[in-house]
Amino acid sequence: MTYLLDTCLISETITKQPNQQVLDWLDAQLPETLYLSVITIGEIAKGISKFPVSKRKESLTKWLNETLPHRFENRILGLDIATMILWGNLVAELEQNGRPLPAMDSLIAATAVQNSLTLVTRNEKDFAGTKVLIINPWNF
Repeated sequence: MTYLLDTCLISETITKQPNQQVLDWLDAQLPETLYLSVITIGEIAKGISKFPVSKRKESLTKWLNETLPHRFENRILGLDIATMILWGNLVAELEQNGRPLPAMDSLIAATAVQNSLTLVTRNEKDFAGTKVLIINPWNF
């Protein structure tokens, strides 16, 4: 099985007290089965940008610019035409069903569907109705 790691999962790994179940789940996976979306990179960059100038911000910036891209080399998925068409159809369907989804979440969902990946997230309810397969390691 191959997985798309949601932003909340990647963020969990760099918190001061990460959830042990999440770390154990990650450790049990083969690295080549784990993928990120460029959307996650952007969401993390946004979060780090909000930090005040500090050693923590400096450390996280280095992690984002160097460590993370190296760890996921050739496994960071961009947005291509097929994914964007799928995204447009997904968003329209969700809106018609009275269940709009924020742009970033819907782009992550479309990336997972387009690449046949299972989404790993704590935010199961956020992705309801997207037809994305979900694993929540916080519940293991």
